[in-house]
Amino acid sequence: MTLKPLYEMLSSIAVIVVLWLIYKVFVWVRKLFIEAHVSKHGIAANADIVAFNRTNRMDRASVWCEIAVRFTTREGRVVQATITVPLAFRDATRLAAGTGTTIKYDPHKPEHIVLYDRPLILGD
Repeated sequence: MTLKPLYEMLSSIAVIVVLWLIYKVFVWVRKLFIEAHVSKHGIAANADIVAFNRTNRMDRASVWCEIAVRFTTREGRVVQATITVPLAFRDATRLAAGTGTTIKYDPHKPEHIVLYDRPLILGD
């Protein structure tokens, strides 16, 4: 009995797992660079929270929430963007649907936003 097919199958699975990990790291680093750019060069705007949903992800002191906001750019374009952020439990009640918040957006791609009162949070 030869184990060669088993080793080939395991090596194929290992390659797929490594490629998936590389992709996830690339996406994470890309989000960090976009976040830094929007935080530094973004334009502040008032936004209305359209939807607020808690996800199933939780950390020790925070819960991951998906927030949909609607705002108007300087050019008068109405944009709706979604951001997924980790929030402390008290902030999760403060940022409810129907309330307002301040954001920063990229003037070239207004869908890229960060919460202005909570630095280093990226939205796609």
